[in-house]
Amino acid sequence: MSEPQKIKVLIADDHLSVRLGLKIFLETNDDMVIVGEAANGQQTIALCEALRPDVVLMDVKMPIMDGITATAIITHQHPEIGVVILTNSVPLEVAQAAYQAGAKAVLQKTTPPFEIRETILLAIR
Repeated sequence: MSEPQKIKVLIADDHLSVRLGLKIFLETNDDMVIVGEAANGQQTIALCEALRPDVVLMDVKMPIMDGITATAIITHQHPEIGVVILTNSVPLEVAQAAYQAGAKAVLQKTTPPFEIRETILLAIR
C-alpha cells in the first residue's frame, strides 16, 4: 500500500524568523511538508507555478508585491491552491480584501499552532 500524500505547504513572509518558526512547527506534522519559502508576493507566485503547493501561508505586508495582490493572482491562476492569510492584525478591510482575493481563511500570527494546522487542513478541502 502506498504512503498517503503529504500536504505541500509554501510559506510566504518577508521575515525570515516568521518563516523559520512556521517551518519548524509544520515539519512536526507527519502529514505536511514545506515545499518552499518566499519573501514577497512575486516570489510566491513564481514558486506556486513551479512547486504547485496545496496551501500557501501568506503574509499581507511584503515588499515588491503584497499578499492580497499575490493571493488574487494565485487563486485566479491556480484555484486548486488554498491560500491562508497570516497577518499581525486583522482589520475588517484586510479580511474583506483577503476573502475577495480568494483566501480560504485569515488568521493572526498569534494564532496557536494547532489552529493554524487545522486551518491548513480546511483550506485543502
